[in-house]
Amino acid sequence: MKTVKKMEGPLETAVRLLARRDHTESELRIKLQHKNFTRPEVDEAIEKLQEKGYLNDEKIKQQTIEKMLAEKRHGLRGISGKLRQMGLQVSGEEVREYCSEEEEWEIAYQLLKKHFRSIDADMFPRLARYLTNRGFSSFVMNKLADECRKHQQ
Repeated sequence: MKTVKKMEGPLETAVRLLARRDHTESELRIKLQHKNFTRPEVDEAIEKLQEKGYLNDEKIKQQTIEKMLAEKRHGLRGISGKLRQMGLQVSGEEVREYCSEEEEWEIAYQLLKKHFRSIDADMFPRLARYLTNRGFSSFVMNKLADECRKHQQ
């Protein structure tokens, strides 16, 4: 016997998506629009989810920042970039509330010690590129330059 699949509406689709993982409003809006729901249908579904507390961008922002800092693989610019990718508006100051410049430097330094044999002036371009690609700040780059000079002498 064949089962007939009932057509899901935008709210049901959104709830199903949220059951798998948290989504930002922007991510959910895009996914629902890709499923050919109209803008008013999507707006209504999102409004209902927000009223019920199922959609909370601030909570997702906080969780993402904390998770990425705990991983100790990304700088503050990298974290800000990831949040923007998720459709969240974020300022550098918001992320800075979770991690000082010195803490960011400690994360960067531990990463460098883990992945490179030496930290010296000859290695500076490679080290700086490595950290830049992971979104570390200019403060970290300046501190790295000082550290490389110190090990050269």
